[in-house]
Amino acid sequence: MTRVICALSLLAAAARAEEIDYKKLYNDTSPAVVLIYGEQGESGSVGTGSIIHRSGLVVTNAHVILDHQTKKPFDKLFVFLKPDRVTGQNEQDLRRGFKAHWLSFNPAIDLALLLIDGPPAGLPTIPLADGDVGVGEATAAIGHPEHGARWSLTTGRIGGEWASFEGVAGKDVYQMETSVNRGNSGGPLLDGNGYMVGINTAIARRSEDGLAITGVNFAIKSSVVRKWLGDTLSQVETKKTRRSEAPPPPPQQVAAAEPPPLEPERTETPPADEQADQIAAPARPGKATLAPPAPPPEGKRGFVSSEPPGKTLTPLEATRWRAQKAFDDLDAEEQKHQTRKAGSGATMEK
Repeated sequence: MTRVICALSLLAAAARAEEIDYKKLYNDTSPAVVLIYGEQGESGSVGTGSIIHRSGLVVTNAHVILDHQTKKPFDKLFVFLKPDRVTGQNEQDLRRGFKAHWLSFNPAIDLALLLIDGPPAGLPTIPLADGDVGVGEATAAIGHPEHGARWSLTTGRIGGEWASFEGVAGKDVYQMETSVNRGNSGGPLLDGNGYMVGINTAIARRSEDGLAITGVNFAIKSSVVRKWLGDTLSQVETKKTRRSEAPPPPPQQVAAAEPPPLEPERTETPPADEQADQIAAPARPGKATLAPPAPPPEGKRGFVSSEPPGKTLTPLEATRWRAQKAFDDLDAEEQKHQTRKAGSGATMEK
């Protein structure tokens, strides 16, 4: 009897160790989740994105910023920051809006990188996880589901993994039960420590014969996102931005960004123009002046500029400087992530 009680106690302790404090997770990460609004003429679309660097870099799905008809980026892009309290009323919830422009997108992998114009100081960020999580891992998603509340939280577990999803080489995804819908596209899939392990990208809702499908959702792995960011940031030219007046909030009823139709049996390779990264046009001839970054903390790897303060950099040099600094910040966050994983199993499942 004593052994049975001890066994039950151990099982209960293990169950508690696997639990995630979703309230804390939401409070810590939701401020870095944004609402993205694209506008083309009289039509508009809403999706989700994540701030990954305090300079205003936002990562999302390509289909969030592309017009469904033309397959080209919306003429106007806006990013809205989370209010202190979500009320369900656009005039209240979407007061902190900024214009944005796209830096790069890839329709095949379904990733896009935006930059907020004139971002405020002290932007919160969500760090990208280093490495993959396994089947059974508890996760959470934050986004703006169609007909749902803004900045909604949903939870679930990783159900499977899929390499080269939809026949696209390198597009590795998780299948998860974590509920997402149209409007969640481009938002983060989070682990228990608040690291982004994926970007919510697609849903399966109906089979070819019309049978309803439930609980089958997909997120692009953070390892794919990290590789793509490394490739694209090295090609992006800087653009001078200026602080502008906040854009008007989108209409209360606006179409949610629709993920591309799922074709699980698709084997053909996408057209070449859909596989290549689309990079924003180079900045107009000009210079950008940047001060060197502060020295990294003792024992931490960081980028230290060898250039004197106030050196005039070309737009490409400035971009490379910012890209290196951004990835050094990500490296520092990864080290913290590894330390947390090693030090505590309270929020991570093995």
